[in-house]
Amino acid sequence: MRRVLLLLGLLAATLSAAAQPIANPPAETLPAIVLLLPGPTTPFARAAEAVRAGFFAAHAAAGAPMAIAARETDETPVAVVAAIEAAASRDARMIVGPLSRDAVDALARSGGARLPVLALNTPSGDAALPTSMLALGLRVEDEARGIVRALVRGPLATGLSGVSMPFAVITGGGGLERRAAAAFIAAAREYGRVAEAFELSIKQDRLADLSKRLAAQPWRAILLALDAGEAAAVRPWLPPETIVVGTSRIHLLEESNLGLAQELEGIAFVDMPWLVEPDHPAVMVYPRAAIPYSAELERLYALGIDAYRIAAERLKGSQRFELDGVTGRLRVDPGLGGRVERLPSLAVFVDGKAERRDVLR
Repeated sequence: MRRVLLLLGLLAATLSAAAQPIANPPAETLPAIVLLLPGPTTPFARAAEAVRAGFFAAHAAAGAPMAIAARETDETPVAVVAAIEAAASRDARMIVGPLSRDAVDALARSGGARLPVLALNTPSGDAALPTSMLALGLRVEDEARGIVRALVRGPLATGLSGVSMPFAVITGGGGLERRAAAAFIAAAREYGRVAEAFELSIKQDRLADLSKRLAAQPWRAILLALDAGEAAAVRPWLPPETIVVGTSRIHLLEESNLGLAQELEGIAFVDMPWLVEPDHPAVMVYPRAAIPYSAELERLYALGIDAYRIAAERLKGSQRFELDGVTGRLRVDPGLGGRVERLPSLAVFVDGKAERRDVLR
């Protein structure tokens, strides 16, 4: 009997303890940032994975306690808006994403979101973004405009003569190359300069004709709206005394392209510090990707790093700041219409390798 009473007493005590409320229940960790990227079934899956890896690498390097939640969408406007609304309902403080230009365009047209958004692409138009949005991208058009600006009034103008001489723009056949050419010409016009366009054909007689036309007058600079293969094909036909500058499209890192790099001797180009200044202190802070990436995926990994850094600054309440980023010198300012200004690094091909330069000689 005593044993039964003892067991009943223990059972009653256990039930009583279970019925008491927990004094300090563990609180759910609410994400400060929701990283919104395309899912594995979308065409952007590999790009999204590279961005995600860079973003979390920067978070780990910062040693920051803030919580981050990664969410996947199919990048359709409806899915993106739904994901942002879901994040807002969970009291997230900021969205980083979406990644595709179509999704960014749709979000901009809708008037933005009810919490801050750092989009990982720049919209196709030039209109100012909603006040809730900030856009960081790697557009070839931005590189082209930056090259012209630097040749007119920036570091690339050092030591150059013939200020009034026109630019020659050589255009390739790809979509990105045509976009770069249009940006070169538009930027020259903005600075009151003349730019003459030349369509590239790699046929021998057409190259010889191009060479004669280029040699017929002096140029401020020859601007290459070309990929690496096109640039290598046209290089021997260019006037040797004229400065030649291209976008990051001519900078390929894969070992299979090392021979191609030899054919680009003397051509200058812009690209991000992550790829042309690996020993820069601002770059060495962050680990390289655990798996080998192509040049394009390396750029997206670096985009993820800088996206985290900008998001962290915005969460501090900063509205105007500059960062020595791994994708370039970054400037955030309300006067930029919601776009992050990115100034990449300058390099020149010398003996098949890219050498960092401050000015062109």
